[in-house]
Amino acid sequence: MNAEREDRRNPVPLSRGAWFSSALMAAGLLASYGTLLAQTIRFLLPSRTRAPTRKLFVGAIAQFDVGSVQTLRDLEGNEILVRRSESGFRAFKSVCPHLGCKVHWVADDEGFFCPCHNGKFNAEGVAISGPPAKANQSLYPADLIVDDENQVLYLKVPDRGS
Repeated sequence: MNAEREDRRNPVPLSRGAWFSSALMAAGLLASYGTLLAQTIRFLLPSRTRAPTRKLFVGAIAQFDVGSVQTLRDLEGNEILVRRSESGFRAFKSVCPHLGCKVHWVADDEGFFCPCHNGKFNAEGVAISGPPAKANQSLYPADLIVDDENQVLYLKVPDRGS
């Protein structure tokens, strides 16, 4: 009986091979459970990523005269107003934020005009008179990408799949 107690207190030391094998098994077990936990969290809490987008070719920079506004359409058929100034390019959706009427560029006033309620916007898309100004509304910006290296413009649009 004393011999049994003695064996419990002083276990036989592991050989290097047995210790190394046990350490590898423990590391593999931790890695597999860690991977399982990470995949479970990823499944239960999906990442909030941005919606995929694509670049829609608009045209060469040289096609846009300084001070002019050109109308183009995105993939959904919405009109986009692209304005070139001395300082660069700006793009706006052609929808008035007040009631959704179509705005257009008035070169003489150097601004955008909404015919529904005589809403006026400056060249930067900020409302300066009419109901949009009273509601402190501005034109909705459109994402325009200026590629100076290749001298072209792109419109960033949502990717609706292939």
